[in-house]
Amino acid sequence: MIMMQKTFEEQNLGFDVLAITNRDIKHHYIGSMLGKGLASNTVNGRIKTCKAFFKFLHAEGYIKHKLADELRLVKAEKKMIQTFTKEQLLALLNQPNRHTFTGFRDYTIMMVMLETGMRIGELLNLKISDLFLKEMEIRIVRGKGGKARRVPIQKTCVKVLKQYLVERGDVETDWLFVNVEGTALCTRTIQENIQKYGKLAGISGVRVSPHTFRHTMAKFYILNGGDVFTLQQILGHSTLDMVRYYVELFSKDIREQHQKYSPVENMSRLRIGG
Repeated sequence: MIMMQKTFEEQNLGFDVLAITNRDIKHHYIGSMLGKGLASNTVNGRIKTCKAFFKFLHAEGYIKHKLADELRLVKAEKKMIQTFTKEQLLALLNQPNRHTFTGFRDYTIMMVMLETGMRIGELLNLKISDLFLKEMEIRIVRGKGGKARRVPIQKTCVKVLKQYLVERGDVETDWLFVNVEGTALCTRTIQENIQKYGKLAGISGVRVSPHTFRHTMAKFYILNGGDVFTLQQILGHSTLDMVRYYVELFSKDIREQHQKYSPVENMSRLRIGG
């Protein structure tokens, strides 16, 4: 409430928390924040704080109207999601020296991220016991929000993982991805290695990071005909909102795919009307 009071004072307006209205907050507080260019997430965070405070005031009998119910969040900005092209992916995957342990490990990491779209934290928490290669699945025990799930993998990824396990050898820890000393990798190591490969591959115009692999997986899954419900389960999203955004974001690519693979356009012998 201190931020709200300060905003009102900047506009030479009186501030009485017990007499304030929804219109006052909308025009003089929320409007001011948006006018200053604050991000929608920041604005919504402050609105949520106000809602909680006014809900308390109403519950305790300080105000009669339910002001908290009247306050509305602003429309969140949609972030531009960057993805790799097929050419960039091939260039990235060609950078690690697969004749060395660290090189083959990094190659395997990128393949698993591209195949499953899993988050970097989920990948780092993988243990050998989470691999079900016969069933062609990986178990994610520590997913976002503490939710576990299984994600499918295909023959190529299974083959790469089997070879990685041979290269990894027997070490004391059960963590899947380890360094040359046999201890678990950290987020920073993977991020720096992927950035390094991005520079070596000459990739520009897109952020070379683990999360870009996640977005790229989603993009090609959709373009190749995958359904949004399965994608939601694979990525571990609690709702369809993000998956719907992927579809909306890649709609141009989908149109281009349809133009290229349209059944009608490709049936050159089809004669409409006989």
